[in-house]
Amino acid sequence: MLEEKFNVLIVDDDDVLRENLKLVITSIDGFYAYEASDGYRALEILYKYPIDAILLDVNMPGLSGLEVLKMIRQAGYKNLSVILMTGYPSIELSVEALRNGATDFLIKPFTFQQLKNVLQKVKDKQSLPLDESYASLVRLLKQKIREQTILFTVSDRLTSSGNVTQLYKEIVSLSREFTSSEEAIFYLLDWKKACLLPAVWEGYSGTPPILSLLKEDHPVIKACKDNLPYILPAQNGHKSSLAVPFQIKGETFGGLVLFRKTPYHQEDLFVTNLILERAAPLAENFILYESIFLNLHDALRALVKTLEAKDPYTKEHSERVTNLAIRLAEAMGLSEGEIESLRFAGHLHDIGKVGIQDKILLKPAKLTPEEYEIIKKHPIIGAEIVGHIGLLKDEVLIIKHHHERWDGKGYPDGLAGEEIPFLARILAVADTYDAMTSRRPYRPPLSHEEALKEIRENAGKQFDPYVAQAFLDLWAKEIPVRELDHGRSVSGSIA
Repeated sequence: MLEEKFNVLIVDDDDVLRENLKLVITSIDGFYAYEASDGYRALEILYKYPIDAILLDVNMPGLSGLEVLKMIRQAGYKNLSVILMTGYPSIELSVEALRNGATDFLIKPFTFQQLKNVLQKVKDKQSLPLDESYASLVRLLKQKIREQTILFTVSDRLTSSGNVTQLYKEIVSLSREFTSSEEAIFYLLDWKKACLLPAVWEGYSGTPPILSLLKEDHPVIKACKDNLPYILPAQNGHKSSLAVPFQIKGETFGGLVLFRKTPYHQEDLFVTNLILERAAPLAENFILYESIFLNLHDALRALVKTLEAKDPYTKEHSERVTNLAIRLAEAMGLSEGEIESLRFAGHLHDIGKVGIQDKILLKPAKLTPEEYEIIKKHPIIGAEIVGHIGLLKDEVLIIKHHHERWDGKGYPDGLAGEEIPFLARILAVADTYDAMTSRRPYRPPLSHEEALKEIRENAGKQFDPYVAQAFLDLWAKEIPVRELDHGRSVSGSIA
C-alpha cells in the first residue's frame, strides 16, 4: 500500500542528517521516506518507485543538487515537487533553481517543524483544484517579483558605497529596512582580542557593547563561531533575533544581528544573507585597496620624515602642521571625509621637496630669488608624485595649492579667493603658523602671539578671512600646545 502514502525521497551525502530526516518524515501520518546518498542513487530510486517529492541537498560530491534537478526535469518529471536544502541560498542559486523547476527551499539549519510545514504545503498543493493552484502560482510570482526588487535595490545601494565604512552602514540600513527590524548591529571580528567590536548600528539606544568570544549567550557570537545563521525566538523579556556571520571567501570577518518583537522567518534570513553575500566582494575590494593605499602612504611618510631629518630645523614639521590643520577642521565642523583628506595630504604636503637639491633645501642662509623660484616648484612635484599613486583628487589639490594666497599672489598657479580649494586654505594657515613659530639659522622664531597677529593682519590678503578667523578663535579657546623655544620649534619660512 506504499502507493497510498506521500512518498518523499531524501538525497543527502550526510548519513546522520539523512537518517534523522527519514525518522521525522515517517513519523508524519500518511508519509513514507526513501533515501539516497548521492545523485546517481537518487535517479535510480526515482525511476523505480512512485516518488511524490524530493528533498535534495545542493552541495554533494559527484552530481550536485542542481545537476540532479536538471536531470529530473529532462527525464520528464515536470510536476514532481523538488525541495532544495542549502546552508546559504544565494540569488544566483535561487534563479538557477527556479529556472529548472525547484519547488521550494529549506535553509539549513532548519527545524523539524519547518520541514513538516514545507512537506505538508507541497502535499496540499498537489491536491488543490485548478483555481487554487492558479492562485498559488500568482502568489509565487509575486514573491519572486519582490525578491528581484530587493536584489536590484540591494545591489544599487551597496555598489554606491564609496568606502568600507559606508558599505557597512548600507548593510545595516538595508537589513533593518527589508526585515522591519527595530535594531540592527554590524560587528567586526578581532581574533587577537577575541571579541566582536560594534562597527555600525541603527535603532540601538547608546553604544552596543563589545562582545567577548568567550561568552556563549549572544546570538551573533554563536553565528560567528559556528559560521551558521541563527534565528532565536523572543524569550525572557528579550526580542526575537536573527544573527548571520559576515564572511569573505570563507573567512569570518564579523556578523550582523537584528532584533524585533515579532518572530523572524526564513524569508528574513534569505534577504539578510543576500545582502551580506552581495556586500562581501565589495568589502574585500575596499579592504584590499585601503591596505595598498595605507602602505603607499606610510612609505611616502617615511620619505618625508627622512627629508625632514636632514635638517634639524624642519624635524616633524609635517606631523605638527597636520595636527594643527585637523584641530582647525574639527573646530570648523568639517566632515569626517574632509578631515581624513587633510590628514593624508597634511603628512605629505611637502613630499615634493624630494625633487629639490639639498644645497638649496638645506641652505643655512636666506634664499636668493633664483633659489626661491626653484623651491616654489615643490607643490607641483608633490602633486605629481601623489597623483601617480592614485590618491583622491582632493588630496592632490591640497598638496598642489597649499601655498596659494587669497589675494592671488601665491604659487604655483596664482589662484585667488574661492578659486583656491577650501581644504588647501585650511592647510595654508596651519603651515604658515608653524613656519613663523619655527627657528631658522637666519632668524629667530616668532612668539605665539606674534604669529597670531600676523595671521590676523593678513586675513583677506594671504589667508581666507573665514579660515583665519576660525584659527584665531581656536587659539582664543585654548592654551598653546607647546612652548616655542628652539628645542621644540620646527620648519622654516620655505615650508
